[in-house]
Amino acid sequence: MDKSLQRRTVVDPAVADMLSDMERRKRIANLPKSKQSKARKDAVRHKVGLDLPPALHDSLRQIAEGEHISISSLAAFFAQRGIEDYEEGKFDLSPHKRLSRCARFEYVLDLAKLEKS
Repeated sequence: MDKSLQRRTVVDPAVADMLSDMERRKRIANLPKSKQSKARKDAVRHKVGLDLPPALHDSLRQIAEGEHISISSLAAFFAQRGIEDYEEGKFDLSPHKRLSRCARFEYVLDLAKLEKS
C-alpha cells in the first residue's frame, strides 16, 4: 500500500460555514476595542470580483466620477435595476446567449450583441 496516500476529511458545508464564522468572531474579539467595530462592519460586507470588459469598466468609472459616487454603488444600482427589469419581463436574454467554452456554464452573454437604441 502506498504510504503517501492520506485520507481526506470531509466537512459538511453548513458545518464549515459555522466554523469559519466562529473563527472570524474569535479573530475580531482578539482585536483592540478600537478596531473591533470596523472589523464587524467589514465582516458583513459581501465583496465580489467581476470580470468586466475594459470599456464597460471605463464607462462605470467615468459615470461614478462624474456623479461623485463609488463604482461599487453604481454597479449595484445598475444591477438592481437590471434585475427588476428582467423580473418584470422587460427584456429577454436569449438573443444575447452564445455557447460557452467553459464546462461550468452552458452559455455566456455576448455584450457585443447589445443593440444601442
